[in-house]
Order: sequence, then structure tokens, then C-alpha cells
Amino acid sequence: MKKVILLCSLMFWLIGGCSPNSNSNQSNLNTQRPSTQSSVIPQGTKVDDLDLSGTQVNEVSAKIEDWAKDKLEESRILLYNGTEVPITLKELGFDLDTEKTVENTLQSPQKVTASVLKAEPSVAVQVLEEKLKKFNKPPQNATYKIQGDKVVITPAQNGSKVAVDQFISNLQKNSLAEVPQKIEVPLAEVPAAVSTESLKALAFDSVIGEYSTKFSTGEVNRTENLTAAAKALNGKVIKPGGTFSFNQAVGPREAENGYKQAYVIINGEYVKGTGGGVCQVSSTLYNAVLLSNLKVAERVPHDVAVTYVPAGQDATVNYPNIDFKFQNNTGSLVYLKSDVKPGVLTIKLYGKKNGQTVRIERQVEKVTKYKTIRRYDASLPKGRIKVEQTGTNGTIVSVYKVIQDNGSVTKQLVGRDSYAPANRILKVGT
Repeated sequence: MKKVILLCSLMFWLIGGCSPNSNSNQSNLNTQRPSTQSSVIPQGTKVDDLDLSGTQVNEVSAKIEDWAKDKLEESRILLYNGTEVPITLKELGFDLDTEKTVENTLQSPQKVTASVLKAEPSVAVQVLEEKLKKFNKPPQNATYKIQGDKVVITPAQNGSKVAVDQFISNLQKNSLAEVPQKIEVPLAEVPAAVSTESLKALAFDSVIGEYSTKFSTGEVNRTENLTAAAKALNGKVIKPGGTFSFNQAVGPREAENGYKQAYVIINGEYVKGTGGGVCQVSSTLYNAVLLSNLKVAERVPHDVAVTYVPAGQDATVNYPNIDFKFQNNTGSLVYLKSDVKPGVLTIKLYGKKNGQTVRIERQVEKVTKYKTIRRYDASLPKGRIKVEQTGTNGTIVSVYKVIQDNGSVTKQLVGRDSYAPANRILKVGT
């Protein structure tokens, strides 16, 4: 089709169809183009720096294309992000629009006509990405770190990449002869996914709740289990609306994961089990969550009261069936920090300071006295008594959160828990 159009243009030019002007203008036209019998381009007719004077009309297209071929394959330099990359216009998917160039030339004899470039955008995109991607500057997200009890934000840095559309548009404004030897590649800014402003809006700025519990360092295995679980929690971030799962964060408490045998509660008695001590970590976290006024999504109390937190303030876990979960119901990120020092476990939750203060109140509704059970053991000397398990009273207790917020005070029921007594067990030698 293009060849047909181009041929029509040439024939139109040859038979004098360039202008159907009146006879009064005919002499002026004869100075701009040859007579209808001529097939030669007039003197002074150029395309860029290519002189077409005296060229046979039917050879114009081929002559322009031969001239353009050298220009298109001429080595040039892309200047991008301080780097020079050799390239040709042909490689970039640029070509001469022969049809348009010839058409413009025939319409302007005895003048200098600018050549017309055309581009294949998909080729330009592919080649520019392949040639220049290693010189792109990737964006750097805003980040944070904890220093003491403070959050320090490192600002985001936007990146850059090739502005392909602008590059093509800029080049096409030039004629083939005007394309510079060194071509400046325009940059498009690539914004960081996490901007400084967005992180500041979400970032935690203070401790919103913390809780500490004590443990005996003499129980070596239990201490190791507790420390491992606390370490697994440390540094976790909960997004606004997100739910945190203790089991998901800590994982299975198994020997292959480094967990040791220590006392756990089963059917109201303390027996050896893998991962004993982990429930102290989940219970400490539970109290920090209560004091942060975050939403508790899942929590199960022990069968019997434990010694490291008051009754009603514990949270048992047993992978994968029993979990402790809470939801970040604030508009900012929540950051979890756990710290184990000799004999003390501390968990802090960081968020946006909102002026609230929370305290916990308990109301014991009923106490059931534990019993003393004697178990005879022939391995002990006759009459010898050994305390196998200390007794713990059963209890029914209600726990409340008292929230002070901008002068107003509200009291919310957290839960009502019932604990069975843990009997005192004595071994008696026979």
C-alpha cells in the first residue's frame, strides 16, 4: 500500500498535479518544478544534507534510503546516569519514514526538507531495558530501626529509570541529520514503595505496653526454651488490621528445633514435656497486649493457675492446636520487642502514642482449696516424704481493663476464668 501511495505521489508530481492554480500563477510554478515532461529533481532540492539535484524522480526513494541506511547504522552514544553506552538508531528500532520524507520533498522542490523518523516503541523499550537496566537506580524504601526505646527512620530515596516515551518523542522531533552523536537519555523518577511520609504516618513512636515476668535460671532447660521462644518473637511487626499468631511466629516446639524437656501442665499435674516454659512467653505477651489495649483474637487459659502471672492473666499455647492471637486495631504499625535477662523476661509493644493508659484489675470470685495426695514409693527409704508437687488452689476470677483516655475512665471485662486446684502430691517411702 505504501509503495502505491508513494508511486501516486511521484506520478502526481511528474504530471504537474502539485497545484491546480490559475494560469496567472503558472510561470511561478515552473520555476519551482520541472515541466510536465521533466523527470529530474530541480537544483537546490535537498533532504537534510542529501542533495537530490538532478536525480531522476523514480530514483529519489532509493537514493534517500541508501543515504538513510548509513545514518541509521552510524555508531552513537547514549548518555545515561553518567554512563556512555554505544548504540545505533537501527538497534533502537528507529527507521526513516521514506514515504513521508519523499512526499514532503516532492511538495517542496528547490528547498531543504527535513527527513522524518519513525520508531517501533516495543523495540526501543526492549533494547533500552537490556542496554541500560544495570545502570538504573533502584528506589530505596524508607526504613526504621529501634535505638533504645526510640524509633529512628532512614528516609526513602527515589530511583530512576529510562523515560522511554519521552526518549522516543525527543528523537522523533529531529531529522535524521539532526540526531546528535551523543544522545541524552531522559530519566523517569521511580518512587519508593514506602515513602518517608507514609512510614512516618504508620511508624510507632513510643512504648504502648510492656510486661515483665520472672523465672528461675536454675531450671536450665526451661530457661533455654523460654529464651528461644522470646527470640522468635523479637522484631516482629504487625501491620494495621493484621493479626499476630504466637504459634506461627514461634513454630513447633520440638527437639529438632532446639527445644528441651522441662515441666509442663497436663491434666492438672506438672510433668516433663518438650518446650516447657514457652507458655510463660505467651502469657507475658498477653499481658503486654492487654496493657497496649490491642484486640485479643484468641486466648486460652491454663487448666490450673500458674505462678509467673496472676490467675486470669495467663495464655497457654500448644502447637498447633492452641494458639494466642491478637489484632493490631490501631492505625499504625506495632513492633514487638522481647528481652531476656537473667531471671527476667520483658516484652514491649511499640505503637503510636494515643494518650491512653491501661491498668489491669482482678476480682477473685471463688477459691477452691487444693488437696494433699500421698503416693507410696518403694524407691524411697521407709517413712521418707518427698514433695513431688506443691499445691495450688483452684479459683474463679474475673479480669478487667481500666482505660483512662483524655480524662474519661472506662472499665471493660476481659474475661472470667475458672482454674481447677492442683493437688499437693507427696511421695512416701515404704
